[in-house]
Amino acid sequence: METGLWAELISKFQKAMKEVLEIIEDQNIDNIPGAKERLIQRFEELVRYLPKDDGELLKKAIDKSISNSFFPRTDDLAEAFEKILNARTHEQDFIINELINGFVASQAKSFGLEYEGSVIDRLIEGFKKSNKLRISDQKFYAMFGVSPTRDPRDSLVKRLNKITDFLGLIEKEYRIERDLYKSEERIVKFYTFPPKIMTLLEGRFFVKTESGETIIKDDFDKNVFISLFLARYAIDRFSLDDYKINGICAIFALILILSFMPKVKLAEDNPILRDPGFNSSKMSVIPKGWMSKDVIMKLMPPTIKIIAYRLGLTKWLDKIKTTDVQKKLHLQSRFLIKDVNKWVLGNLCRVEVPIFVEISNIFQEITVSGSSEAEE
Repeated sequence: METGLWAELISKFQKAMKEVLEIIEDQNIDNIPGAKERLIQRFEELVRYLPKDDGELLKKAIDKSISNSFFPRTDDLAEAFEKILNARTHEQDFIINELINGFVASQAKSFGLEYEGSVIDRLIEGFKKSNKLRISDQKFYAMFGVSPTRDPRDSLVKRLNKITDFLGLIEKEYRIERDLYKSEERIVKFYTFPPKIMTLLEGRFFVKTESGETIIKDDFDKNVFISLFLARYAIDRFSLDDYKINGICAIFALILILSFMPKVKLAEDNPILRDPGFNSSKMSVIPKGWMSKDVIMKLMPPTIKIIAYRLGLTKWLDKIKTTDVQKKLHLQSRFLIKDVNKWVLGNLCRVEVPIFVEISNIFQEITVSGSSEAEE
């Protein structure tokens, strides 16, 4: 690993943190006493401790937490799939599911498409209704408000295919010799999994009958889909295109940033604690002051570059561009933030999933250690 380049990335991340700190100090949008001060304290800690020991904090957070749970270093699809599947919890499945859906939603909005609900949930529902583990292109288009009764424009098809490609699906077709409605031959296009994934799933998540029908088992769910999504890209990491790399890095960058956000201490009489949408045992309020457009524009690009370098070295880093188009992509990550967190009485609430707790504990170990050294 190129130490000089890594040090440069840490330096730029630290610089962005300092600039964000100045922005936050000038804001007054958090309505909970002490929230702004807690956020300022956390950013001061990040600025101070991030460069320490050659960025040990970031290495542990990315290499040992994010990579192990979601993006293992192996060339074997089955091994990667098992590692991710075994590391999963309901909460972590939820967070990745929401981030993937958020990224797809942001792309759909940039395409000018109508988008509601979870595309992964709808795909799984479509797959389970099929007797061949496939979903027609028309049903997929309908998920984004495109009428299945007419052929979409070529440009629209290309954009939708970009989303299916990101989700790890491939397009295939079969021929119907005599269509029931038109009594003529018809070509039907559909989306399914690549052959190597079908081989991995067969027997465990679906079985084929003697008649050729595919019976999908109940435990084939969106969390299996998410594990396949991550496993496929983990083993193919050095052959991914710019779009996939930026999407994956945006997802993991948000996990990292959300993990660093401090909790806000609530007074016992705060109405949030009595709100039915807030679960005090699984959720915590975090300062919302960091969600502004100016903060995200400063913080996301250097965070994405750090993620890119740790996961794919210079091959990934070279594909993270700082053009206006790329900045727009990074800004779209704000859609993901809204999908990952819940708003309760106008305040941002983070579900304390294991990956957040794990990274927060890594950060806490280093800051406590640093404080002890300073006292000595």
